[in-house]
Parts: sequence; structure tokens; C-alpha cells
Amino acid sequence: MTFADMTALELGRSFEEGRADPREVTEDFLERAGIEDPDRRIYVRLLEKRARAEAEAAADRAERGLRRHALDGVPLSWKDLFDVAGEPTAAGSLPLKSRVPQTDAEVLARATRGGAVCLGKTTMTELAFPVSASIQNSARPQTRMTKKSSECPAALRRARAFRSRAGLRAAPSAPIRAARCASLPPGTGWWA
Repeated sequence: MTFADMTALELGRSFEEGRADPREVTEDFLERAGIEDPDRRIYVRLLEKRARAEAEAAADRAERGLRRHALDGVPLSWKDLFDVAGEPTAAGSLPLKSRVPQTDAEVLARATRGGAVCLGKTTMTELAFPVSASIQNSARPQTRMTKKSSECPAALRRARAFRSRAGLRAAPSAPIRAARCASLPPGTGWWA
């Protein structure tokens, strides 16, 4: 079984039992993302430096028996809607492309305090609004994004380049699609 075949909890358990290392898993997912998503249709950006530093810290905690949570060290992907300190957060919108927050969004900050590894930021429709195929995203040509925000996690799962992702429920049908993609909506889960 590869890391990509394991659930987030199975990964966490393997860290707890010393059968896997957060650094190794993070490198595997970063490598998969680079291979499976070379034209950045899934990820707006990979946060390799941050992911490696967080994985290193998680591995150190695991070795000392100080894991913070069952998902400590598990790589997570975040929609480009969530602020990541020092990284542009455009929410798929051209007017916001130069917006660089100074702090992480609260949900990301809580996940980080819980030991999660921030792998990268994924594409989304402009401002998380559902769109029809005839509407173009102003920040990114249609060829560089999925047509629906909720299609991104499905593409990520097919690429097997993440364990979970956080996103918004933007339309009534989104919770059903998102549930099939193992999303963790804000305000729920272990970091709330």
C-alpha cells in the first residue's frame, strides 16, 4: 500500500506507530503533485518550504512521543480562498492576485497548531462562486482550472497528490460533491 492509498487517519496512525515518517510522506505528495500537475490545473502553488518545515517538526514530535493529534504530520491542501501568511491569496480573482496576507486564516492556523502540514493551495472558481462552462475565471484561463470549485478535490484524488483539503460549501449541491471528495469544511473537524 502506498501513502496515496492510505486515509488521513491511517497516515497518522502510521506516524504514531513509527511505520512512516511525515517527511517521507510530504515528499511523496510533493513529488506526486509535481508529476501529476505540471501545468498547475490543480494546485495554484505548492508550498514546499513550509510543508517540509512542518513535516520536519511533526517528525520530531513523533520521534519524541509528543504528537499533538491523530492527524499530526498529515499533509493537507487548502483552497486559494484561505489566507496563508506571505503567500498571495487571490480566491481565483484577478483583482486580488497581489493580495498577500500577513497571517494565516484562523482555520489554517488552528490546523497548523494541531500539527497538520500545509502542502499547498488549490485552484478554485472566482470567489468560490459556482460557474457555468461559458463563464471564464478572470484570474486564470479556463485551461488552467477546473470548471467547478468542487471538481478540484476529485482531480486531486485522481492525481493522488494530497490526503485531504479544506474548502467552502459555495452552492447547495457542493456539500454532496465535497463529501465524496473527503473535504473538511471550515468549522468542522479536529481543529475547530
